[in-house]
Amino acid sequence: MVLALTEEGDKVIGTLALPDHFQVDSTGFRFSQIGSNEIKETITSASIKDDRLRFSTADPKDKDDTSNYELALTGKDQASLRIIDTPFEAWPIARVPSGSAAAVSRNWDAQRSYTLEENTVSNTEMQKIFEADQKPRQNAGDLTPDKWIVLNKADSERRQQTAKLLADGQLHTSEDFKRAAFIFQHGSTPDDYLLAHTLASIAVAKGDATALWIGTATLDRYLLSVGKPQIYGTQFKSDKDATQEPFNRSLISDSLRRELGVPSLATQQEQHRFVMEQSKTAAPKP
Repeated sequence: MVLALTEEGDKVIGTLALPDHFQVDSTGFRFSQIGSNEIKETITSASIKDDRLRFSTADPKDKDDTSNYELALTGKDQASLRIIDTPFEAWPIARVPSGSAAAVSRNWDAQRSYTLEENTVSNTEMQKIFEADQKPRQNAGDLTPDKWIVLNKADSERRQQTAKLLADGQLHTSEDFKRAAFIFQHGSTPDDYLLAHTLASIAVAKGDATALWIGTATLDRYLLSVGKPQIYGTQFKSDKDATQEPFNRSLISDSLRRELGVPSLATQQEQHRFVMEQSKTAAPKP
C-alpha cells in the first residue's frame, strides 16, 4: 500500500493506493490472492484523536464502499496502520525517504501467500544452535553411551536457548522455524515433539517444502511417545531389529507419502534391510 497525506489548512487530505484485490487471514499477518491491478482510494474524512489520525477512504468505483483506518506514529519514520473494527493487529508502515517515490507492487503471485516478514533475514543465533545440534550426529555410530549422556545434556540447553528465541519473537523465517523444529525433535517429552511438529508446520506455511519431512518425523515421534502407532514410518527404533513398530501402514497411501517427501512402504522395507545389514557388518565377530 502507499498512503499519501497532505495538510491543507486544518484538514488532512490524500489517497491510499493498494491492489484491487487481496485476502487477509484472521491474524492480519498473511496475505494471499493479491491482484495485479492498482486502485487509489480518496480520503473522504480525517480527524486527529489521542495523537492518532483516523480517516476514511472510499472505493473509486463505489463511493458507498468505505473503509476506516487509524494511523499512529511509532518512531521517527515509522507508523502503524490499523483497519478500524477488525480483529487483527495494525500493520507496520514506513515513511518514504525524501526525494524517493513509492509505488504499489504489481508482480504478486496470486497462487501463493505472503507475510509481513517476507524479506526478513534468518536468525544467526538459531543457525549456530542448529549447527551445534547437527555436528555430533553426523557420525552417530561413534556415539557411546557416555557421549549420549553429554549430548542429551547439550540438547536440553539448546532447547532452552531456542525456547527463549521463540518467546522473544526472534524467529521469523522458514529456515528459522525448520531449524527450531529439529532442536525440539531431539527432545525427551511428548510436548517437545508436538512443539517440533508445530514449528515444522510453520516452516512449511512460510514456503519451505523441504520442512515437510521433519513435519512427518515429528508427528511420528510424538505418536510413539504417547503410545500410539506412527503413521509415516519415519522412526526406526534403535534396537537389534531396528523395528518401526508400532506402525499403522494403512492410513497414509504411497501417493500421500510422495507429496510429503516420505519414502514409499516398499522403499522403507529396503531401508530396513540396509540398516540390518549395516548392523551385522558392524557387529563384533565372536
